[in-house]
Amino acid sequence: MSDVSDKSRRSGSSVRRQRSIYQVHYCMRRQDADMTARPLLMPTSPLEVQAYALQVAGHRKTEDTKYLGLLQCNNGTIMKPIIKESQKREVDFYEHLKTSSQAELQELRGLVAKYFGNRKYTYNGFEQDYIILEDLTERMLEPCIMDVKIGKRTWDPLATEEKIKNEQSKYAACKQQYGFCIPGFQVYRLSTGKLCKYNKDYGKRLHGHAVKEAIRNYLNGIGATLCRALLLQFLSELWKIQKWSRRQTAVRLYSASLLLVYDAARLRDCCQSKEFTARAGCRPATVPRRRHSLHGVGSGSNFSGQITSKGPVYKKLQSVPLSPMSLSHSSFSPLPPINSPWSEALASFNHNHSFEHNYENKLSKIKMNYRAMLDQLSYDSPTPNPWGTVKVIDFAHAFFNREEEKQIDENFREGIENFVEIFECFLRETDDQVL
Repeated sequence: MSDVSDKSRRSGSSVRRQRSIYQVHYCMRRQDADMTARPLLMPTSPLEVQAYALQVAGHRKTEDTKYLGLLQCNNGTIMKPIIKESQKREVDFYEHLKTSSQAELQELRGLVAKYFGNRKYTYNGFEQDYIILEDLTERMLEPCIMDVKIGKRTWDPLATEEKIKNEQSKYAACKQQYGFCIPGFQVYRLSTGKLCKYNKDYGKRLHGHAVKEAIRNYLNGIGATLCRALLLQFLSELWKIQKWSRRQTAVRLYSASLLLVYDAARLRDCCQSKEFTARAGCRPATVPRRRHSLHGVGSGSNFSGQITSKGPVYKKLQSVPLSPMSLSHSSFSPLPPINSPWSEALASFNHNHSFEHNYENKLSKIKMNYRAMLDQLSYDSPTPNPWGTVKVIDFAHAFFNREEEKQIDENFREGIENFVEIFECFLRETDDQVL
């Protein structure tokens, strides 16, 4: 080992490391030390806590000395304050989810942010209880965050009449049309690195086509091509949530949210070429196509199989004399066309199956898409760090179903279906990014 290392240092070259399919296909460079926002916390490091500057929705104001927003710790966790009685139910929800042996809840456990218990903590001189969750933006240089509240109905069965009327009036147009709403998001612009924030006042005005454009804006797709690699990372998680919502009968999720996060620095690295301009798209490097010779060695070729010093020897083709009879139109009648149920299908097959458009090329695209999704789940780093993900959060208004209440949560399912459909439409826009 030492001889190899010394040799590499003397020659000025580093040992070549294998890249993943995901990196090769989307022209992504390997994650380097300079792409890490901050070093991992050592076990002996002191705990540091500060107000979470990246919060895009929820309570953030301070009353007296009581801070109502999220707190960020340097150990990769977020502390969510327990303010209302409903948030005590959220602790019970996480505790039950952590220990449940029910298959549907065990599956949900993998779709939510990791839960590390709850504790008392003193901040700004005021002690209160906190829920401790994983920080999904940890080690991101330019975290882009979107909060999407799922469901037309966002109040639980214990809500007062005043609460119901208040919830019905908020984001009404968006919730009725799509089954979800967008309380807020923030995004770093790829071209400038500028952070743009959109709060609940912006989200309340969204309806119709503007909802899709807001999501496109969050994905850095306004005036530019959407990144297929990023969409696949989001969809790989969204499809899991969608699949779970279509069959689960264990829980009703009122006012739960999807938290989407990605690193704009990694997106910029994915989409840029050697010289980053206005971003033409996320195309991989052009792959030379296989050339098909009409005179190759084999059947149909006039190559004799002999090679001399002057080059290959070709067979002499015997000319076939044409008789006057064969040139006479009066004596020639073409065969009648054959009509059968297969005629149209064969014509379509002959039209599509060519050297440029064939099933092998399409199959290759499908395989590459799935390999990209699998690769982001098993990143070739000792500490996997996907740069785009989605988790279900906010369970203050979640209720576990009793045996006689078990049914699919249509309110949650409908919102998920509509949200996934938008991302699938975006993905179809990027089909040309796979060669």
